[in-house]
Amino acid sequence: MSKDDLSGFLDLPASTLGALAASLRSGPLKFSISPQAIQPLTGHTKAPAFSAALLRLLDNGCPPATIADFCDAMASARTRIDASDAATSLALSGPPVHGTPVSDTATMVSSLFREARARVTVASFVFVNARDHLEPLASRHDEDPAFHVRFIVDLTHLRRSPSEPLSITSSRFRKQFLSDHWAGNRPPEFWHDPRGFSPSPDSPPGVMHAKAVMIDTTAALITSANFTAAAQTRNIEAGVIIRNPVVVDRLVRYFDGLVTGGQLKQV
Repeated sequence: MSKDDLSGFLDLPASTLGALAASLRSGPLKFSISPQAIQPLTGHTKAPAFSAALLRLLDNGCPPATIADFCDAMASARTRIDASDAATSLALSGPPVHGTPVSDTATMVSSLFREARARVTVASFVFVNARDHLEPLASRHDEDPAFHVRFIVDLTHLRRSPSEPLSITSSRFRKQFLSDHWAGNRPPEFWHDPRGFSPSPDSPPGVMHAKAVMIDTTAALITSANFTAAAQTRNIEAGVIIRNPVVVDRLVRYFDGLVTGGQLKQV
């Protein structure tokens, strides 16, 4: 019995696999496995292949009750796969293409901002004309003192010369961000990767190049789009919205770990 003989079971809906298990325990399949007995569950076209696979399991010494356990396990796996698929969706923006839904990034980001209950983390390499897109976040930050907003940013591309000290670049970034992009009165947190300012040959420079929006530990957008007017509303951008709490929590913990571990420094 090869794995290819069984892989087709994962293509069946969980409900069908459950019905197969029930029939193998106390229904017609307990007494006779045939395409005719399986056809009401799998359909006429697929019945011969599934019948042959189940008969091979019988020939290899698996009693119907054990095969039923196998079908139940496959049903559980199918349910988990379906849940995982539902927890991930594409975030495509740009010119419309027939048959493929698209939406501007700003709309998707705004929707995520509205979902947030306690905290939002935004990572972006560049911010240009982002005030309108961040305004709902700034308002929420002012209204709720317990609401936490953190930006993970890059400062290296803002240096006016290769020798400009980090302190000057950092101060200019913070002042410009709060003036140009942040409509609120309560400033958010800013963190950056300082490696690009390291003069040591033993510490190669690196940049914070991620573009992501993390909402609590329940949803995240990972995207090619920076927080610029063009990227948020006009560019062709591609990303993924994740609603799997385990995956989102891992992403949040990664950036939190960079902060607590000292790899990111506060601006």
